[in-house]
Amino acid sequence: MKFSKVLLKELKRRGITRVFGVPGRENASILFNEEPDIQYITARVEFNAGIMADFTGRLTRKPQVCFSTMGPGATNMTTAVASAMLNKSPMVFISAQLERGDIFYNQTHQCVDQTAIMAPLTKWSYEMKSPEELPSVLEKAFQLVTQEPVGPVHIAIPTDLFNCDIPAPAGLDTPISYAISTEQTTPHPEALDEVHRVLAASQNALCLIGAEAVRTEQGQAVLEFCRQWRMPYMTAANAKGLERFSSPLNFGAASCYMEGIIGYPALEEIFSSVDTLVCIGYQYVDDLLPKMWAYGARKTIINIGSTPTFAIHSKFKPDYELSGSIAKILASLSEKGVTKQTERNLDTVKSCYKRSLAEATVRDGKLTPVQVINAVNPYFKNDAICVTDIGYYRHHAILFADPTATSQFFSDTGLSSFGTGLPSAIAAQLAYPERPVFLLCGDGGFHSGSCDLATLARYHLPVVVIVMDNSAFELIHLYQKRHNKTPHSAMVKLEKVDFVKLAEANGCRGIRISSIAELEEAIQQHDRTGPLVIEVPMRYGEHDQFRESF
Repeated sequence: MKFSKVLLKELKRRGITRVFGVPGRENASILFNEEPDIQYITARVEFNAGIMADFTGRLTRKPQVCFSTMGPGATNMTTAVASAMLNKSPMVFISAQLERGDIFYNQTHQCVDQTAIMAPLTKWSYEMKSPEELPSVLEKAFQLVTQEPVGPVHIAIPTDLFNCDIPAPAGLDTPISYAISTEQTTPHPEALDEVHRVLAASQNALCLIGAEAVRTEQGQAVLEFCRQWRMPYMTAANAKGLERFSSPLNFGAASCYMEGIIGYPALEEIFSSVDTLVCIGYQYVDDLLPKMWAYGARKTIINIGSTPTFAIHSKFKPDYELSGSIAKILASLSEKGVTKQTERNLDTVKSCYKRSLAEATVRDGKLTPVQVINAVNPYFKNDAICVTDIGYYRHHAILFADPTATSQFFSDTGLSSFGTGLPSAIAAQLAYPERPVFLLCGDGGFHSGSCDLATLARYHLPVVVIVMDNSAFELIHLYQKRHNKTPHSAMVKLEKVDFVKLAEANGCRGIRISSIAELEEAIQQHDRTGPLVIEVPMRYGEHDQFRESF
């Protein structure tokens, strides 16, 4: 059987229904229509194709595949691979390489050492040597990407292999399913006893819930633990939705700019009285930084997760650490006896959120990020998916988005590359065509990858793209103004782009609004026959004073 056919059948049996990519010279030997049950999603640039696979993996928690051609195709994919690594996504990146007899790195046209480039960004990077090793290479790849800590792998395939004939592997049509898995280790009984002793002696413990708890589908076990112990919690941005923000135990998601955004020293109030921090499924890349909780007396830190945190002990050094199944560890601790924590009232902090959400003033036709987010929040009850691009406004979304379940709200706290929003929204709508999908983006990040508006139109994806436009790299401008006597404004101020015309030029419907009512009406009247781009002139709110909350 032809190698290219075996490759696609091996992907199909592993649950792959889409390959995201930009085609290249390897199309002489593989067209990706040799297997009718796999759809090739053509992006306009490799970075966007990679982010589509990256985000689909985060959203579905299933392995995904992206593909690039050789040379610049592979190097253009690098940022997406790094994103998958930092965001813990089960992504398999397959790239074409030159023919085996012509691989001379940095000498032959378009020939670079792809495995050396990708090795630091992946769990495994490998260039195939012979066609017969394909089944074993793919099996290793899919096992690795789904094993915590989840992350991408890279396989480079010399182009001459695609035309080779190889024996059809046994079971080629037998499906193989993969799910994110953790090492089935069990903490030592004495370690469990010691952690339970600390918890039982605590009066003001607080739980920090990281994205791993959701990714490994143990979020409900964490929530039940917090309820049993009456332990309030804060979540990472991508763990939002375990409960509504109105729950008395839910102190919301944290942002490093939150105190300036809500105009109140929230972190000081939340953490000053805490005696024990219980970090569950927490990883440093969740962006819940230790300096954010450095208020009050020293806290005892307990870390419970699938894997130890030895790699970041210089920044995050728990006093106690339990590794293994989060749900089983929490159940074991509760079985030893529950000590209810002191009931806490966070009404003052939550009233600041309510004040910001109630702000209805529109100045000169410009809305605030909070007003935009407030217009999207009602659609979470319809199981909407909301993704953000990168910018200051996304921290408002982290604070004020109010999803009704996990896997409804996503913001890239890992690599945080400009332009991730649009391909993420494309991926979300492809994965769940029946669900409303919203993209919240700024003009700077959005326009860095807006070429794939055409891809939205090509696949008739009814995403609502909300472009908050202030014609600037505003977060960088805010940093300039905060840390320099005189900012270099010309560096970060951008020329005005007509995003309505840009949308229409790419086959999308575009509209510009200048009031909250117009925004709400535009969303409500969206007929979902295709993509909608809403240009929103933006300003920041009266209480918003940019500063780092640490």
